[in-house]
Amino acid sequence: MNPRIIRAMLLSLLCMATVSVVQAASTVQGRIYLKDGRVIECGEKDRIELPKHERDVKLLRRAFYKDKSKEIYRYEEIDSIVCWHATAPEHPRKFIPAPDAGWLWVYVETPHICVGVYSHKGYGIDSNGGIEVLVKYRYLSRSRTAYYLRKAGKENFEVVGSASRRGKERFREAVAAYIADDPDLAERILQSKTDRSKTILMLEAYDPEND
Repeated sequence: MNPRIIRAMLLSLLCMATVSVVQAASTVQGRIYLKDGRVIECGEKDRIELPKHERDVKLLRRAFYKDKSKEIYRYEEIDSIVCWHATAPEHPRKFIPAPDAGWLWVYVETPHICVGVYSHKGYGIDSNGGIEVLVKYRYLSRSRTAYYLRKAGKENFEVVGSASRRGKERFREAVAAYIADDPDLAERILQSKTDRSKTILMLEAYDPEND
């Protein structure tokens, strides 16, 4: 199956999961990339606690042993973290800190645009490498996820709507307005009838030089 379709289906399903049944790991292996250029490696026995909101990142050395130790890396000094479940290192997931939002899971990233998914409840990574966007299964709480868009060269992200609701014309209009400098793609998005995750995946084709 096409990886783009799998990714869209995965996000659509996971955004409807209940917190009580989530089995994904919140402590994972990975690397922490700091703004000063340093890379903090996670050893085989170490684990990173997946962050949420604007919280610092905790790295647990020898996480499952009595002599474990904890390292704290401040939110402000981190460029990104790349994480994976210990059983699925071939499926790394990237998280970045976003101004005025907190930690975002990077859903789409090209030379021209980055799309992040924000979850108020946080994230987990499943044993098969899949990402869990944690939400409560209540209508009001499901709105606590959102898509954040940022063009290359821009500092701030723009929120275009919830990541856990069905596609609506207003959502497509918001996405199309943000990438209006690629009019052909903007028009295709406006004319599409897909759900939100598939609409967002259309941004992989975004290229302002097409104008």
